[in-house]
Amino acid sequence: MEKNLSEPKMKKKENQKSTLREYMESLFVAMLIAIVIRALVIYPFRIPTGSMEDSLLVGDFLLANKFVYGIRTPDWVGIPYTKIGFKIPFIRTPGFRKPQKGDVVIFKYPRDATLNYIKRCVAVSGDTVEYRNKVLYVNGEVFPNPPHSKFIDSFIYPANRQQSDIYPPGAGNRDNYGPVRVPAPGDTFRFTDENKNLWYERFQIILYEDHRITLSHNNQTIDLTIDNQDRWQTAISMYPMNDFTIDEQSLSGYIYTVKNRHYFMMGDNRDNSLDSRSWGFLPERYVVGEGLIIYWSWNSDVPLYRLFKKIRFGRILNLIR
Repeated sequence: MEKNLSEPKMKKKENQKSTLREYMESLFVAMLIAIVIRALVIYPFRIPTGSMEDSLLVGDFLLANKFVYGIRTPDWVGIPYTKIGFKIPFIRTPGFRKPQKGDVVIFKYPRDATLNYIKRCVAVSGDTVEYRNKVLYVNGEVFPNPPHSKFIDSFIYPANRQQSDIYPPGAGNRDNYGPVRVPAPGDTFRFTDENKNLWYERFQIILYEDHRITLSHNNQTIDLTIDNQDRWQTAISMYPMNDFTIDEQSLSGYIYTVKNRHYFMMGDNRDNSLDSRSWGFLPERYVVGEGLIIYWSWNSDVPLYRLFKKIRFGRILNLIR
């Protein structure tokens, strides 16, 4: 009887292919699950600056809970770590609750939505914020400093000093700010020559709610955008009301009703934070998630050969408060 010596070899190759295929399928499924979890439930974030010291340190790696405020689907498709891409419509599922005062929130930076920031929410829609001699007041009451907040500068800017990079213009300076009221759904804006000092703030809110603002003069029309925001004040002071339109409607007699919730964000490092004092209120649409837990902490200032000093073991698995 003639034996087929090649048959065991063929079966062995088939088994190897089958095993390899199973590994590849398992790896693909695992990667797909990880991508879905990252996109919809848990968001990894690295602390790049000292604005939240000493609550969060540069080199802390944390996870954010995207589920608590409602899952926000991606609104941009493109090449990761670049600005090459395009916007797409997004939706947010119902969450367990809205951001509250005291929450540490990760959000898209309103003036450049390709960047993510992390700050503490200190006020919500309808609240009035005032910062006097480095003491924060919300609705007239002192807002307690977080346990690990800090001040790196003993100098206090006088109350009469106006900083040019403060929002809205005329609101004061880093150490003496406000009072300002956080806009709430249902608030109405009317535009007159007498309240031009409020236009800058109102224009920004209207833009964040996806409306178009234009300035037309001498047969030339330009859009007011976040990118040319540094020229708004000059334009507002120079041109008459009838030169401005919102969605092609003249400002004269126009009444705008605020649709969405907004938040006032501050860094725990009060003297070194680019926060709502500089760029304004955070629209709810830009909220990503709540800081949850530190899963790794790495001190880049310590040389690699001092590995056990470089890794901040005491911060790993700390809950974010």
